[in-house]
Amino acid sequence: MIVDKLLTRRGWRVVAHSMLAAAGIGLLYLLTRMVIEGIQHGYPLNWWILGVAITLSLWTVALGSMLAKVELTEWR
Repeated sequence: MIVDKLLTRRGWRVVAHSMLAAAGIGLLYLLTRMVIEGIQHGYPLNWWILGVAITLSLWTVALGSMLAKVELTEWR
């Protein structure tokens, strides 16, 4: 049963890595909303800070999804 697999040490690692990917997606969503609101209100944007933040969030999504995939493929 899937619940028994999730209660193991490896199962918790899969959950943690999936949450890392989800946090990156959530951060990317918040950044996008902030940029849209800033553009609509006419605020100046610092493109360097925005680029670093988007790169960090995309890196978090990629890292979390790759780690979760590795944990799931080695589950045999």
